[in-house]
Amino acid sequence: MKPVNVWKHALCIAAIGCCGSSHGAALPQGWQIHPPAAEDLERGLPSALQSQELAKDGRRVASVEIVVDLPYSQVMPIVAAALRRLGPVQDEIAQQPLSRLSDDWGEVLLSRRPDLVKGLVDQAVLPSLQQDVRDGALASSEIPAHIARIERTLRFQSGNERMAPLTEPYKQWHGSVRRTHGAFGRSTSILVANVKQIDAIFGRPASAVYLTRVDEFPNPEANFIGRLRELAKFDIFSPTAPNRLHRQNVPQELLSPVYDALSALPKANLQLGANPEQWRAPATPTPLVAEPKLTLPDSHAKKLQAAAMFAVRSTDKFTVLADDSVLLFRNYPRALLHWSPATGGEPREVWTSAGSYSKSQLTRDIIGNTAYLALEGLVIRFDAKSTMLAAHTVAYDTHDRLGFKYMDYLHDGSGVPLTYRHNSRGTRDTLEVWEPAAQPAGDGSVWTYTLRYATPRQDMMKGPSRTNSQIKPVHWDGLMPTAWVEDLYGLTEIDGKTGHVLRVVKLPRRFGEVDLRDDSGMAQWTPEPFGSAKGGWIAVGFVLMEGQRRKPGLHVVDIVSGKIRYSLTLPGQDSLSTAVGSPDGRLLAMGTGGPEDAVVLWNLQSGRSLTLKTDDAKCSGLAQLQWSLSGKHLWGRCSNGLIAWDVPGSW
Repeated sequence: MKPVNVWKHALCIAAIGCCGSSHGAALPQGWQIHPPAAEDLERGLPSALQSQELAKDGRRVASVEIVVDLPYSQVMPIVAAALRRLGPVQDEIAQQPLSRLSDDWGEVLLSRRPDLVKGLVDQAVLPSLQQDVRDGALASSEIPAHIARIERTLRFQSGNERMAPLTEPYKQWHGSVRRTHGAFGRSTSILVANVKQIDAIFGRPASAVYLTRVDEFPNPEANFIGRLRELAKFDIFSPTAPNRLHRQNVPQELLSPVYDALSALPKANLQLGANPEQWRAPATPTPLVAEPKLTLPDSHAKKLQAAAMFAVRSTDKFTVLADDSVLLFRNYPRALLHWSPATGGEPREVWTSAGSYSKSQLTRDIIGNTAYLALEGLVIRFDAKSTMLAAHTVAYDTHDRLGFKYMDYLHDGSGVPLTYRHNSRGTRDTLEVWEPAAQPAGDGSVWTYTLRYATPRQDMMKGPSRTNSQIKPVHWDGLMPTAWVEDLYGLTEIDGKTGHVLRVVKLPRRFGEVDLRDDSGMAQWTPEPFGSAKGGWIAVGFVLMEGQRRKPGLHVVDIVSGKIRYSLTLPGQDSLSTAVGSPDGRLLAMGTGGPEDAVVLWNLQSGRSLTLKTDDAKCSGLAQLQWSLSGKHLWGRCSNGLIAWDVPGSW
């Protein structure tokens, strides 16, 4: 601080001390009257604006709210009279519905009036949820949970359509005094007082008084000398000093007459707050969210080493056929390769094409005699016995102005490719699943696809605090009578013809840290949800977090009871790259590639586990697991080739 400013500040304090002493009502504990801050004096605060100001715990407040336990009709005249003594008042009186309350006081209203919250949700949300049930987007059993979630997260938005049922009126008075200061009137201050009727918030006669002063004055650094200094220290990244400065405070000349007059009234019970947040009722405790019971690999379990089967250039997908031959897909340079244990050696190319595809799927049928490679607008069928293939372009029987590019892939449980997409056009967002109308005749013939169902379940993923999270179809290893999807709230069973919701299974936490109010949300860095038709379960990925530590794994859900059989985890890993169930559904293998490949095999009947090692096979970057049709071998795809484990017969 410059010496002249030190003296200026000291003189100011002395002057205020001499003329500003008051014998008015004492302020509540923690509130004080202070001189203007030294930093304001340093930046050239004019003497006319250097007044005593209200502070809370030693820090100047920009404004103050005073809650008075007296009716508006008694409080408003007192505040208006105090303001008029400070200059000509411009004021207005209004009566509005509670839906027009300011957002901050509206939040206080909702926190203290659960009856109003329930009424808002019942009127604005419940009819919509009931329509969702009729449209097949929601199960009726979900309505109470959705209502409770909305009640917990409802936010007040002044004038919003959702607030329209709040029709009870309240009164409000607003007044201001504008003053100019200095010989040329270049400094201004606007004194503001507001009185609001808040009976509806507290359930008794009550008023809220808002006080502040807004100051505006010339910036000393923006004069001619200041501009020259800026030019001398020119920096394109530094903003130019503004011509005028602003500040906000609560001067004693406005506070004292209001506070003293109101304090003198019987049963006024004045309370001060820097903002309405102080009067929000504490949140009602909510039931604790059920946390999953994690099953870790057995640290003393037997370790099973993999054997290297063959080396191959980097591939993107593979599948094992009935004769234990392997079909591999490489995206770039794009090719389909076949390897047979009968001939050994390196895989041979059976199909190649220029370019690359962003999405692909390689599947086998239930008996492993036919494989399907689905690409954008193209399906390749491979016959394991003849090693012949046929190519089919895909056509859709419905015209679509956006076309059918960028579809994603699924299969019908027997390996035949399905396509799906998230459609955000129309009145509802949907998940569309498309199926082939019939098997094509031969090589080169067109494979026509038709819409199987469009489920409005996707539309339920929208909300004020969410992005439009895309629901995930469950991939099955056999034919199923219904379809399933994973979504924000759990697993949803869907009618495979209408797309309507049949049943919803709630899941434990799947992503992030513990949130006692909300356990919804889908995990990243895990495989897509998949199910075992024979085992009667669905596996859904999770990545639980404790600070910077992650615990990836799978919730194994029984589809009949909806209960969690296991929550299997690979502790110490950042993600889960691959997982697969055995053909009979008894075993589940999961693994991840990284600095140290981690693969574990679980027996879902006994809960026992085996640690699968890749050391002898020199596997690097494990990316995919798949079972042989017999269930005797578990295959793995690494960045440098394929490996396999011989699974013990006792397992």
